[in-house]
Amino acid sequence: MAPRLQLERAAWRWVESVRPEDVNDEHIETAYRIRVPACKRGACRRNCKGNPNCLVGIGEHVWLGEIDENAFHNIDDPNSERRDKNTFVGLTNLGATCYVNTFLQVWFHNLELRQTLYLCQNSRAEEHNLDSDYEPQTICEHLQYLFALLQNSNRRYIDPSGLVKALGLDTGQQQDAQEFSKLFLSLLEDTLSKQKNPNLHNVIQQQFCGQFAYVTV
Repeated sequence: MAPRLQLERAAWRWVESVRPEDVNDEHIETAYRIRVPACKRGACRRNCKGNPNCLVGIGEHVWLGEIDENAFHNIDDPNSERRDKNTFVGLTNLGATCYVNTFLQVWFHNLELRQTLYLCQNSRAEEHNLDSDYEPQTICEHLQYLFALLQNSNRRYIDPSGLVKALGLDTGQQQDAQEFSKLFLSLLEDTLSKQKNPNLHNVIQQQFCGQFAYVTV
């Protein structure tokens, strides 16, 4: 099926040219899509909100569980954005940010680094009122927030715009991946070195630094 808003516009397009006294049953049936044929099995992912005669997926909540509509934004079908069980969460490509997403996924799957970031002191998050949205500000806060979503979100993918914007990256320009990795890890190293917990100070060196040895045979 076409997107819901597109169907809405098409169904009510006659209003622009038909006078109120000329409205008939055909117009009403078109507006409310009464005669729209039922969707064929496999043609759509679930019961279409744009087609009152679509029966696909009726009763799916019995095995999928209830969907929290508030957890999904700007989409017609929350279930289509719900990640499958035991699958990983992806990151939206904002243009030329595939190199950023690649490193973020690599670093997220480094359990030592992930746990280290979770242990970083974040007084703003600790004092946050659950009645309002949490807005990260520092680079470390953005990374903590992003990793938490990658670990716990029910969505198939999440938007890393907050972190990318905080880093001041141009989403339309491809950057050197190796240089980005080096600069970002240097930034993390500096951030961790200022933490009160001494166990966090040398994590970057322990995880990503090595030694060169020149051997003469």
